Amino acid sequence: MADNAGEPATQHTASVLERLNLTGRSWKFYAAASLPPIVAAGLALWYYSARPAEDDKKDDKKKRQRKARKAKKSAKSADGSGTEPMGGSSPEKAGAATLDGDEETPEKLTDAQIAMLDKATAKKMAQSLKSRGNKFFQAKRYEKAIELYTHALRFGKDPVFYSNRAACYAADNDHEKVIQDCTAAVALEPRYVKALMRRALAYESTERFRDSLYDYTTVCILEDFGNNLAAAAAERVLKRLAEAEARERVEKREPRLPSRSFISGYLKSFRSAGEAAVAAEEGEELSEADSLYNEALELTAQQEYAQAIEAIEKAVAAAEAVGCVGVQRADDLYSLRGMFSFLKSNLGQALQDLDKALEINPKHVRSYLRKANVLTEKKDLDEVSRLLDQALEADADNAETYFQKGQTNFLKQEFVEAAKDYQRAGELDEDFVYPRIQLGVVQFKIGRLSEAMATFDAAMKRFPERSDLYNYYGEVLAEQGGSENAISAFEKAVELDPTSPLPYVNQAVALFQTGNDVERALELIRDAFKVDAECELAVAALSQVYLQLGMFEESLTMLRRAVDLAKSEEEMVSAITFRETTAAQHRFMKEHPDVLNKLMGGAM
Repeated sequence: MADNAGEPATQHTASVLERLNLTGRSWKFYAAASLPPIVAAGLALWYYSARPAEDDKKDDKKKRQRKARKAKKSAKSADGSGTEPMGGSSPEKAGAATLDGDEETPEKLTDAQIAMLDKATAKKMAQSLKSRGNKFFQAKRYEKAIELYTHALRFGKDPVFYSNRAACYAADNDHEKVIQDCTAAVALEPRYVKALMRRALAYESTERFRDSLYDYTTVCILEDFGNNLAAAAAERVLKRLAEAEARERVEKREPRLPSRSFISGYLKSFRSAGEAAVAAEEGEELSEADSLYNEALELTAQQEYAQAIEAIEKAVAAAEAVGCVGVQRADDLYSLRGMFSFLKSNLGQALQDLDKALEINPKHVRSYLRKANVLTEKKDLDEVSRLLDQALEADADNAETYFQKGQTNFLKQEFVEAAKDYQRAGELDEDFVYPRIQLGVVQFKIGRLSEAMATFDAAMKRFPERSDLYNYYGEVLAEQGGSENAISAFEKAVELDPTSPLPYVNQAVALFQTGNDVERALELIRDAFKVDAECELAVAALSQVYLQLGMFEESLTMLRRAVDLAKSEEEMVSAITFRETTAAQHRFMKEHPDVLNKLMGGAM
C-alpha cells in the first residue's frame, strides 16, 4: 500500500509483498514459508515469537556472529558423544609414545583375514582403530588419524568413521575430501547432522553456496529449527549467494523498463510528465527537438513507453546538434530522459540527465523531484531533503514538492511531519489526490483511525472515479484486517479501471488470505496477467499462492520470473532469497519424505 513512501507503484509493490510476507525477512522466515502450510504455520509462529525487539538488534547481531564462529569451529571438530575421545586431556599431554604404544595392530590384517572375522570381532577391532584415531586427532596428528580411520573402514562402512576422517581433512583445509567423506557418511545415515554440518561448511568454503544452503537447511528441519548454529550459517550462506548473484545480474543486464503498470503508477505521483512546447507566435514552427519532445509526451500519455523513449532520445540528439539554441524545452528534454533512465534502473544516466536539466534551468522543480526519487533509490535521504529544500526555494508553493517531502519524512518514520507535508500539499492543489491518500495512510499508521477514515471518505467523495484511490483504500483496510470491506474496495477499483492489474492482485491476495475462494484468487491473478503480462505483483502473488498450495514447481517458476523482473539489486536479492530457500526445502521434501510426513503428523 502507500506506506512505503516511494512512488505509488513502489508502494503497491511493498504493500502486496508485505502482506504476502515476502520483504524484509530473515532466512528463518523464508524457510518456514517454503514448507507445506500445516508445517509452516508452526514454524512461522516460532519465528515471530523468537524475533528480537528493536532495541536488542545490535546485541542479537553480536550473538549471531559468535554463534557463526562456533558453527565453523564445531563443524571442524571430530564427532563427540561416543564418536570422539572423552576426557579433558590436552593435545600437549598426549605424547607420541603414549599414542604409538598401543599393542593392538588390527591395521596389519589383510583384507582376506578381515573377511574371515565374525561380525563382533570385526566391530571390536574397528572401534579400536577409531578410538586410536580419535587420540591422534586430539593430538593434531591428522595424517596418522586419517590412516587409522581408513583402516577402520576396511572392517565396516560406518558413517562415524567417514565423518571423523572428514574432520581430519577439514583441519588440513582439504575441502574436497571433506565433501567426499561426508557424502559417504550421509549416504549411510541421511540424518547424520554432524556430517551434514561439516559438509555444509566445506561447500561454503569452496563457494558452492547452493549445496551448502541445502545441507544447513536439512539440519534445521531435522532438528525442528532448534539448531541456532545451522540457522545462522544458512542465513550467512543465503546472503552471500543472493548478493553475489544479484550483483552479477545487475552488472550484466541491459537497462530495461519495468512493467507498464509500474510506470503508470510512478507517473501518477506527478501531476504531469511535463508541459508541451508551444510556438511563440501563430504559424511559427517548433524546433525539431521540441517537436520530438511533444511526441514523446503524447506517447507517454498513451502508455507507449518504449516508443516514447525512442522519441525523447531523438529529441535530445536534435537539441545537442544545435547546442540547444532555439530549443524551447531543453530542460524538459533532459528531465524526461532522466526519468526514463531512472525507471530502467540506469541511475548514473538518470543523474547525468537531471543535472543537465538543472544546469539549463536551476529552477526546474520537476527535475529536483525526479532527482530526489533517484537518490531515494540510493537511500541518500539527507541529500533528498536538501534537494527538496532547493525545489521549495525555486517554487515555495509547489504541491508536488510538499508531497515528496511527506514521502521522505514517512521513510524516516517522522509521521507527524509527514502528515503536515501531505496536508500542505492538499491545500496547495485540491485536485492532487495522492497527498490525500498518503495522509489517510499516515493517520492509520499513528493510530488516528477515525481521522483516517474521514480523510478517505472525503477523498472518495471528491474523486469518485479514481480507481487508484479505491485500490489504496482497500490496501489500508486489508492491513487493518477488514478483508470483506477491502475486497469491496478492490472490486470498485477494478470496475473503475479494468486496465490496471493492481486491484486484481490485491483482491486475489485478500481472498486467499481469508481462505474463502482459492480458485477465484487464482482467476483474479490470471486476469492481472491478461492486463499486464509483466506485472511484478502478479508474479509475486502467484508464486506465494502456488507455494501455499504445495505446487512447488509452479512456485519456483514464478520465483525465477520474479528475479528476472526485479527492478533494483535490493529487490533482486529478496527474490533470489525466496527462490533459493524454496528450492532447498523442495529438494528436502523430495529426498526426505519420511521426515516430512513426521513433521506434518506432529503439526496436526
